[in-house]
Amino acid sequence: MDKQLQLARAKRHALWWLCGAALLFICLSVVQTYQPGLQGSFWVGLIKMAAEAALIGGLADWFAVTALFKPIPARYPIPHTNIVASNKQAIADNLANFVREKFFNPAAIEALISSSQPAVGAGRWLQQPANAQRLARYLCDTFTGFIHIIDDAPVQKFILQAIKRGINKVELGPLAAGTLTVLTRKGRHQKVLDGVLHKLATMAQTDATQALIAEKLNQWLKTEHRRLEKLLPSQWLSEQGAQVAVSAMAGILADIDNDPDHPLRRAFDEQLQHFIAQLESDPAYLHKLEELRTGLLENETLHTYVGKIWQDVHGWLVADLAKPDGRSQQAVAGALQEIGTAILNDDALAAALDKHIAEAGRYMAPELADFLTGHIRTTINSWDEDDMAAQIELNIGKDLQKVRINGTLVGGLIGALLFIIERGIGWLGKGVVG
Repeated sequence: MDKQLQLARAKRHALWWLCGAALLFICLSVVQTYQPGLQGSFWVGLIKMAAEAALIGGLADWFAVTALFKPIPARYPIPHTNIVASNKQAIADNLANFVREKFFNPAAIEALISSSQPAVGAGRWLQQPANAQRLARYLCDTFTGFIHIIDDAPVQKFILQAIKRGINKVELGPLAAGTLTVLTRKGRHQKVLDGVLHKLATMAQTDATQALIAEKLNQWLKTEHRRLEKLLPSQWLSEQGAQVAVSAMAGILADIDNDPDHPLRRAFDEQLQHFIAQLESDPAYLHKLEELRTGLLENETLHTYVGKIWQDVHGWLVADLAKPDGRSQQAVAGALQEIGTAILNDDALAAALDKHIAEAGRYMAPELADFLTGHIRTTINSWDEDDMAAQIELNIGKDLQKVRINGTLVGGLIGALLFIIERGIGWLGKGVVG
């Protein structure tokens, strides 16, 4: 049923009770006036006083309920009526503060998240193939929309300019020096050198490498020592030379690999440190880095090449993202299901995620509370006072009319009780006097 109809019906019911009490009081008063013999009747007096008290209680509650939403009287209202409309600002502030303190305080948000175990719930939800597909479809659509935004020429221009400005602001010298410093910390670069040496030693001992060295030596003999090459077995010398060269190379590499303090390693360290120092302070190196950056940013050929690659990737990606059974959606859905399974099968992972989500909720609670309470306060303050009072009455007025009915009934009961007490005192007084 419509709220307006419910409110009107509730008001009619309350009015009927009030009119009933008034009618009963008037009728009994008329009866006592025209029938003097009933003046001392216990039951007539009891009912009349109950009706009188019910009328008073009903009228008092009518005033109280009506004063919440309307001025009484309408033209020249008495103080403390039309309370809702007169206290709009206070209602907005109190409601906003109540929501902040009871619903969005950091401790309450954290406790709510911790007790609900969101990670397990998310894992259980993601493990269902239909849910994973639905979320994957949403993510694919979102990514497609993002790609379409990038396709807009002004957006592309803005992004490219922003990227160029950001890259131009970066100091390449300190950045490169810092990167190399991190990479060489605790001898990390020596491990890379060990890998290179091991790879070279392995390659040098292969038949293909030895054959290549022998071929180069044979060509060298034929080119540089033509006469001597005709007298000597050049092919045999080349093969033997290749074996000697490979053995010597393997020995050198083995020495370097087995000796942490090998001169070549120290030279490698010194050269890297010198290079890092030059990157930080040498104007020549800094100028070369600036030229390299400018060349990359302004190279039209590179831009055209990257643009063509992006067009190809863009066309395939958009087409695949649009397909419900495309590779992108299936890959995303599979990854989501794996995440769900991992969360459900790993209690430590689920507990860690719950902890971090709770911490994030606690961190976000003040900002969220400020936003929501500010929205509540601004919205209420923007309402018309009379409309706000009417809307509140529409939603809670039906129950308030029951308060009027209860006031009528309770008033009648109290009136009857007071009448009985009054008669009882009278009877006791007569007994004492007699």
